[in-house]
Amino acid sequence: MEYAIDVGGTKIAYAIVDGTRIIAEDSIATDGKSPEESLPKVGEALRTVARESMRDVRAVGLSLPGPIAHGVLLHAPNLHPAWAGRRIDELLGLLALAVPGVAQRDALLGGLGEFAAGAGQGLDSFAYLTLGTGVGGGLIIDGEPLTGTDGAAGEIGHLTVDVRGPRCGCGRRGCVEAIASGTAIARIYAAETGEEIHGAEIAQRARSGERAARRVFSRAGSALGVACAAWAQVANPQAVITGGSLSQSMDLLLPSLERTLHRRAWKANLPLPIVQAKLGGPAPLVGAAYYARAHAR
Repeated sequence: MEYAIDVGGTKIAYAIVDGTRIIAEDSIATDGKSPEESLPKVGEALRTVARESMRDVRAVGLSLPGPIAHGVLLHAPNLHPAWAGRRIDELLGLLALAVPGVAQRDALLGGLGEFAAGAGQGLDSFAYLTLGTGVGGGLIIDGEPLTGTDGAAGEIGHLTVDVRGPRCGCGRRGCVEAIASGTAIARIYAAETGEEIHGAEIAQRARSGERAARRVFSRAGSALGVACAAWAQVANPQAVITGGSLSQSMDLLLPSLERTLHRRAWKANLPLPIVQAKLGGPAPLVGAAYYARAHAR
């Protein structure tokens, strides 16, 4: 069994995982908290669960929202500034779990979770796309996460698809995330209509035929189609698996996504099926445990 921890912008989810089955799961709020404020609490909670349930836990997998290279979390834009630039061994040390541990980028571990127990079963290589507050992505190649030199290989959310497009949180213009994230959809819709409403309501209006809402989703789908075409050209995956809260609106995104994909991708790399994820929120936890089981020493 393994400890699995998924650090996000608003909460840290943690669990004990047996194979691909989550035995115990909980979370704590992390808004604005440093690693020193949050990780010791997570470690204490996990030790308590393991002790009370008499579980023999052998490793820990840590999912982090940023690229990791050379043993360092390079960037963590949605976390307290104290997270960025920290060594992974320091972060694992704050947990005080007394077992070997590893860490990896959350989108990659979400993809590994789907590989181990979800929509990626039976696939050797695929792209994993997370659609929510932001847009994240990663590549699973021959059953292993593709990290690249600085841990950000396959991070499709910051591919520029419109050089004159909206400003992205990364500072550039026209990134996929600036057009196709839940946050971007709400912002672009508000700019067009003057109404500030949540993405779920915009989706409902789009399904009811409202033109402004449909335009926003069509533009978002086209941006995702460019991203998927880039993945197809570079990595030639068997499929793209989509997860995250916004993936529940794939019925609105898929028509323009597939049109753009087929227009932009080289035909030798098609077809490229777009597949809904099966695990949902627990995917990074299952992936973290899977990764720890294979790599923690």
